[in-house]
Amino acid sequence: MKDQLVNHFSVFGYGYRNRKGKAVLPVKPDGTATVFGIYQYIISDRARHATLTLRQMVQQGADRSALSDYKKLSFRIATFSGEFSYRNAKSLVSRSPYLVIDIDDLASESDARQLIQRFVGDTFLETELCFVSPKGCGVKWIFTLPQQWLSLTVKQQFEAARMHIIFHYGVEVDVSGSDVCRACFLPYDPQCYINPKHLK
Repeated sequence: MKDQLVNHFSVFGYGYRNRKGKAVLPVKPDGTATVFGIYQYIISDRARHATLTLRQMVQQGADRSALSDYKKLSFRIATFSGEFSYRNAKSLVSRSPYLVIDIDDLASESDARQLIQRFVGDTFLETELCFVSPKGCGVKWIFTLPQQWLSLTVKQQFEAARMHIIFHYGVEVDVSGSDVCRACFLPYDPQCYINPKHLK
């Protein structure tokens, strides 16, 4: 792993069914992307059909297994914390300055939008991207790690972020996001927030 942080990260294609018929996520990256590149993807129509279909499945009461399989097979993913040669922690090529946090099981998309506005206004954690999750009732928050957190392990960085969010926003974080190789599904969100510095 390189010591210097780099402003790009790995992106992966769609999942597939393995020989046993189980839906699994890809492990080999398609390439790398930047915050701006992901923003362009999310506001485009490329994941629109998959996002609307998944949300319709939620409204119709589809079970967790069906929703999980559909997400794995229908959405591309990114590992915002770094570039990987293979999607596991030991295959980290270079670390990015970013951390992604998942907030799940909010009451509605409206609640998700309101939480995004609060995250964007955070004066300690600088937001790079923030968007509504594929199912429509959660938030994906990508921010730059504060300088004082850079010497911490990834799990320590995640725990520091979790405590910050609980204290300031009163919401719980999806703890499965504490791995450096955590996959983040990329949905359609035309209202996706991007830090204006990436547009210059």
